[in-house]
Amino acid sequence: MATHRNGKLEKMNIIFPKAIKEMSVGKDFFSHMILYYWPKIVGKHISANVKPVNIEFKKLFLYTSHPIWANQLSYMKDEIKNKINSFMGEYLVEDIVFTNNRPVNITEENNSPAINIGYEINKINLSDKKIEEIKNDLNNVKNDDLKKVIFKVRLNDEKYKKYRLDNSWHKCKKCNNLCQPEDELCNECKRKANIERLTDIRKFLMDMPWARYCDIEKEIPCNADEVNEERIILMQKLAAKINIKNTDCFEMSLLTMLYKSVPPEKVTDELKESTIKKFRYDFIDGYKYARKDNIKKYKKYKK
Repeated sequence: MATHRNGKLEKMNIIFPKAIKEMSVGKDFFSHMILYYWPKIVGKHISANVKPVNIEFKKLFLYTSHPIWANQLSYMKDEIKNKINSFMGEYLVEDIVFTNNRPVNITEENNSPAINIGYEINKINLSDKKIEEIKNDLNNVKNDDLKKVIFKVRLNDEKYKKYRLDNSWHKCKKCNNLCQPEDELCNECKRKANIERLTDIRKFLMDMPWARYCDIEKEIPCNADEVNEERIILMQKLAAKINIKNTDCFEMSLLTMLYKSVPPEKVTDELKESTIKKFRYDFIDGYKYARKDNIKKYKKYKK
């Protein structure tokens, strides 16, 4: 689609950002447009065999008709990302993930077909007031063709929201986004809560490097894997600050406490030496020692 404006021919990726900014429509709209214009973005051949499922946290999930397509497109990820972001005029997709979850408009090949969301949405009627609100939002869009497309997408979006509400979806406890009946938070709030929890774990370990999982879970709702992951991140950061030629430092003591889960009064030279042996290649200039060790192993092997 193209339009003449100010005597110049403008493409979709130029028109959309201008129009959407005028309407104050956010990222959700662009996500819908990626799904809507998928065949135009990637071409008929790919779109016939590869379907977009959804977009979450800048990850585009794709369903393929055969594993061969997933393998082939894995080498084209950068090209597809560039096409999408260029087409929409926004940096919307950072990564592409292939999934076995089918798009909602694809039915199962058995006697009990999946719910056709598109069909269900088409059955929903919006109030005249809501339709009028959508039209008013489009008053600043001058191009008629573009206005029709945006109106259709906005209409379907409102119907989809109503469909969810009719099926027991409810507002997130922290924001106005809708979330599934069994959830208290929407996906975005879940992500933020997860980041906050991991940050709290890291702060706890920084204050008490010797703390174990059983100590942390009493204060922060978490699991052992999360604690171990944050402990590893902190140990790697500390090791990167230690010079292998000068391990008699405060950072070395902290690293030992994290690695051995021992309080300050129990940090001994023996425990420090054990920690140095474990992390020596991660220290500043540690690669030199890794090279020396490899040479020694090679000579020993040759003998």
